[in-house]
Amino acid sequence: MSRLKNVLWISVATLALTAVTSEFASSALAQVRAALVRNVDTPALQPFRGIVDYNFTSLNDQRLITTVPAGKRLAIENISWNAGNPSSQQIVFAGLRTSQFGLFVQHIEINPPHTAATSGLVLQDGSSNVTLYFEPGEEVWISASKSSGAASANLHVNMHSYFVTL
Repeated sequence: MSRLKNVLWISVATLALTAVTSEFASSALAQVRAALVRNVDTPALQPFRGIVDYNFTSLNDQRLITTVPAGKRLAIENISWNAGNPSSQQIVFAGLRTSQFGLFVQHIEINPPHTAATSGLVLQDGSSNVTLYFEPGEEVWISASKSSGAASANLHVNMHSYFVTL
């Protein structure tokens, strides 16, 4: 008889615990789902894709990507790039600045070149997930350098970001 009482007590406790847990779990799961999905349709988030194409013969060059508009903040999430150049040239440095000759706020990882299907051509590419914020009125510049030599070098930079309305 006492064994039957124990089994009955354990069964009732398990059912009660399951009911309480499922009630809390469903509301917690709904909150987690909401946090993982960003509402891209909201007017407060405006996607922005900054693209810069270089074809430079000097050792380095700076390019303005954008100036953050008043009332907005720029949030950068990813920077990707690619280059196809003669084997005598390669990209050796790239970084983001807040002014044309200002301090660097983000260095872009430069990967070594790999051979291309075309003879005498090397390819370089990379992608970095970043978390960068630029405030209203700040400029976003990219600075890049190539290896020495007279030949020109090409570089394509793509910045995935969005403006947030303040």
